[in-house]
Amino acid sequence: MGRLLFGRPSRLRVALWIHQHAGPRFFQSEPPKTVIAQSACGVELTRLVDLGMLTEHREPANRRVYYERTRSPLWSIITAASKVVDPVDK
Repeated sequence: MGRLLFGRPSRLRVALWIHQHAGPRFFQSEPPKTVIAQSACGVELTRLVDLGMLTEHREPANRRVYYERTRSPLWSIITAASKVVDPVDK
């Protein structure tokens, strides 16, 4: 679990962005480039799905993917991290 949660700095950055800026549901393309490169975004969001922190939803009519935060206790780790790390760009 530690490797999935902390394996890459970009994973923490995107988790912090979700915690600080995203609503309960957001599209895969919403995290800004200053937070994570779009090419890496899907990979890191999938890892958060694997951890049970997000659920993934795909609309059959189009190719947009959106995510929804879960009530995973792992979000408390991100909440704690947000108090000691620099704020994530909007």
